[in-house]
Amino acid sequence: MKDLGLREMRAGESLKVCVVVNVSIDSLEGPNFLRPELIYFVRGETGMKSSRGNSSAILIQRPRITVSLLASPLSYQISLGEPLILEGSFRVDGIPSDFYPTLSVYVDGVPTIEKDMNSSSGLFSIQVPLAKPGIHEVNLSLCYLIGCESKTFSVLVREAPKEQLSMELNSTKRYFQDLLSYYRTAVNDSIPIPRYVLSNISAIDSLISEAEGILSGNMTGDEQRAGDLLNRARGFISLSMGEITKAYKETLLSKLDDLRNELNSISKIDEKTYRDLNVSLSELEGKIASISPDNASKTYWDVINRMEEIKKIVNSKRESLMSDIAKLSLVLITLLLISIVSITTLILRVWRGETSEG
Repeated sequence: MKDLGLREMRAGESLKVCVVVNVSIDSLEGPNFLRPELIYFVRGETGMKSSRGNSSAILIQRPRITVSLLASPLSYQISLGEPLILEGSFRVDGIPSDFYPTLSVYVDGVPTIEKDMNSSSGLFSIQVPLAKPGIHEVNLSLCYLIGCESKTFSVLVREAPKEQLSMELNSTKRYFQDLLSYYRTAVNDSIPIPRYVLSNISAIDSLISEAEGILSGNMTGDEQRAGDLLNRARGFISLSMGEITKAYKETLLSKLDDLRNELNSISKIDEKTYRDLNVSLSELEGKIASISPDNASKTYWDVINRMEEIKKIVNSKRESLMSDIAKLSLVLITLLLISIVSITTLILRVWRGETSEG
């Protein structure tokens, strides 16, 4: 319906009206009929009048569009600060003809670029800004009247080389401090650490210092050299961490073997206690196997304390056995003495009797 407003017309006048009819995209295809109707009123008369015009047929066709979209980034890896360049081609054919689509770019689901294309086919090149390092999902969509055609890419944004090396330097320094702390803790726990671990620590310090000097400009060398130095430093740190962990495990396993030998000494004395303590030793062996730099000292002392408890039980059982043996020996000696006295008394009586008869 179109409102023409208040307009007075005289007899014989004509009025041309342009009407735009919106047809739903879900309308049925085929011929449809339109009939205009004019609603008006006559001066001096009551009520509205209407006049219907002639019927006209229109043909409704649903859009039939085929789309082709070819696109790819120039590189799937870029440095921070560089734009991602997407290049490709598109084509839209069908009904309605000469339809111009819209090209949209989404980065991690967020709309970033929207561009109206000024033709139904052609080439394109789009620069997409990516502000954060990491892996990003980039979606390129060509949208037309009844849908969209999309392409999705995963793009890695790297830190700029020098900034990335600076981050690696700081990370390696923290890793080195972890090693130093681990080493000092092991020394305080009286763990016998191989001497070459200390040599490794000295070498690591030199490697990190040289890399830091190159990155700060105080020493000659390129970024590749700095990266190699940091890689070597991290390798030495990892190796040294492993050696300290190994020393913790070997120390405890040696003590565990000694305790197991002591436990075997009561296997015939108290079989139930022996079985229970043997299970405890197996559990301790499992704890020793789980030692890592994060829990080495705590696990070490937990195992040592439990081993001391087991050792006290074993010693108690052995002392109890020795006490029983001592008591038995005393009883036997007492019985022997009693026997000797009794025999002696008997012999004296016999001797005295024989003497009296003589």
